[in-house]
Amino acid sequence: MSVINKKLITKQDVDKWYFEGIKEIYVDDNTMILPGAKDALMAAGITVKTKKDCSELEQIKKVVDEYCKEKNINGEEKDRIIKSVIAKCNIKVGGE
Repeated sequence: MSVINKKLITKQDVDKWYFEGIKEIYVDDNTMILPGAKDALMAAGITVKTKKDCSELEQIKKVVDEYCKEKNINGEEKDRIIKSVIAKCNIKVGGE
C-alpha cells in the first residue's frame, strides 16, 4: 500500500467543510482519513460514505450529465456544473 498515491483528509479539511455546511463526504479506496480528522468528522456530525454508498452521488452526476447533453454542454463547463451542483447539495468527494 503506497501512501504517495493516497488522498489525505486532515482535521483542517474537516474544519473547512464544517463551516461550509457540508453534511457528508464520499471517500474511495485511495482516501486516507487521518486520526485527528476522524475525531473532527464525528464532532462535526459529517457522515463519511464509501464508494459502496455512492448511489446518491452517482444519481446527481447522471441527471446533470443528461441535462448537459440536452443543452450541448461539454468538457470543462460540464465538469464545473457537476461540481457546483454537488457543492449545493452539501456533499464533498474525499480529497477534493
